[in-house]
Amino acid sequence: MEILIKIKKKKIRIILLAKKEEIDQREISEERNLSEKILVEIDALLKKNKISSGKIVEIKVDSDENNNFTTTRIAQTVAKAHRLSLKDGVNSI
Repeated sequence: MEILIKIKKKKIRIILLAKKEEIDQREISEERNLSEKILVEIDALLKKNKISSGKIVEIKVDSDENNNFTTTRIAQTVAKAHRLSLKDGVNSI
């Protein structure tokens, strides 16, 4: 399973994917508190679908903003932290 964080036109969609098929999603309006909301929203999405964080093999970011946009950087940081947790054998989210 994967999570795709899609940032388009100041809307953030957190999409749960299984074999490239969308299972569920949550949407967050771009505000100045994404760093406070993103992990909570990912956790809520996983709980709603009864999926443990250990089943997420990858978190990807797709953004129409450049990499200097703070929202994009926050999403990329979450994805990188998840990749590092997989290497270390730690359940991330």
